[in-house]
Amino acid sequence: MKIIFDQFLTKTNNLDKVLISLIFLFPFLLSISIFLADLFASITAITVIYLFFLKENKNIFFKVKFEIYIFLIFYFLVLVSLIFSISYEKSFLPSFFYFRYFLYILGIYYLLKKYSFFINIFFLSLLVSFSILSLDAIIQYILGYNILGYKIGIDPTPYATSFFNDEKKLGSYFVRLLPLFLSLLYFLNLKKFSNIAILVFGLCIFLSSERTALFLFFIILLFYFFIIKFRIKFLIISSLVIFVVFSFNEKLKYKYLDYTLQQLGFIKTEWNQDYVGKKRFFSKEHEDLSLTAYIIFKDNYLNGSGVKTFHDICNLYKLEEKEKEKNYLGYLNRNNKITCSTHPHNTYLQILSEVGVFGFLIVFFIFLKTMYINLKIIFKKDLHDTKLSFYLLNIGIIINLFPFIPSGNFFNNWLSLIMFYPLGFWLFINQENKSKKNN
Repeated sequence: MKIIFDQFLTKTNNLDKVLISLIFLFPFLLSISIFLADLFASITAITVIYLFFLKENKNIFFKVKFEIYIFLIFYFLVLVSLIFSISYEKSFLPSFFYFRYFLYILGIYYLLKKYSFFINIFFLSLLVSFSILSLDAIIQYILGYNILGYKIGIDPTPYATSFFNDEKKLGSYFVRLLPLFLSLLYFLNLKKFSNIAILVFGLCIFLSSERTALFLFFIILLFYFFIIKFRIKFLIISSLVIFVVFSFNEKLKYKYLDYTLQQLGFIKTEWNQDYVGKKRFFSKEHEDLSLTAYIIFKDNYLNGSGVKTFHDICNLYKLEEKEKEKNYLGYLNRNNKITCSTHPHNTYLQILSEVGVFGFLIVFFIFLKTMYINLKIIFKKDLHDTKLSFYLLNIGIIINLFPFIPSGNFFNNWLSLIMFYPLGFWLFINQENKSKKNN
């Protein structure tokens, strides 16, 4: 630790010291203040613009020119959707300043390439944040309040939120950053601690009572299962832990299993009478939102309706449906209706409806390409630690872009920051793998 601190003080210039400090604090800021997290990311982005034009850094950024071009194409499509947006005021800020997220990950990549010791700082930052939040979440679940006095949530089962307080983001925080944490463990030859990390942070995801986060955690476990040696032992222990937790906590069992089956129409209750004979992929509300997004996409398939305009355009369709007695979704014969929210709760349908088909194709291509890379690693059994580190990191992209589950707002500040954050290390490790392949 002292050696790393000495290197930080003696081997970095003042500007890089500021960058390192901003990035070190970032994971923890995501849990206590979205304003500060976004501010730190924006300062980093502005700094990267300056660094980009320095002659000595040209070679660093030139190596990721393909990724820069891909992002610029997507950013261009976002700007096109802004031009045709039905609500320019709502779309302007999230659309025009969307570039800051990519510049932020270029800042992380720049530091990883320039300073060999920075990866230890990067890992330490995540370790400290994960440790504080997991300990605080467990304390909150046991005592009923955390170290700041935030009470445990109840809806309808108790759930931990830690420093997120009233916001149910703890599970999403852990599950979206867990692949990065595991990847760093493998890259730094600390993989012997990976099972402990999965157990502890998986418990926090479970205690958060976030069903989407738990489902994504199971996807992580599935991919992890294919790269470990003691698979049967891992499977038995995992199954035993799940069985014990559900057996001793009926409320969590209801939230994760019974309530989900009711929403999907497999269990009949008083509030889902219209589900009879209609099994659903999501809850009825999510299905209504998805079909509403599809209707919006059909009328705006090239350029979308504009970022963060789903609620406004949805209300226009709802008004038209009422005035003209037009049934947009009745032809599906599933009792669906135009339903409005801030976003359609599905990543791909949101991009289709707000940005258009070309934006969708880019994001879906990234998902398919990442899946292909990971399957290739598994089937080729290319299981050395650097490759496995890349494999684990790719899981983070897969779960963030997984098509068949409800999702958050793709253009939301917090979600964008937490999705982009691991990609700085992805750029770095991808370059490391290419260099080894060429050598």
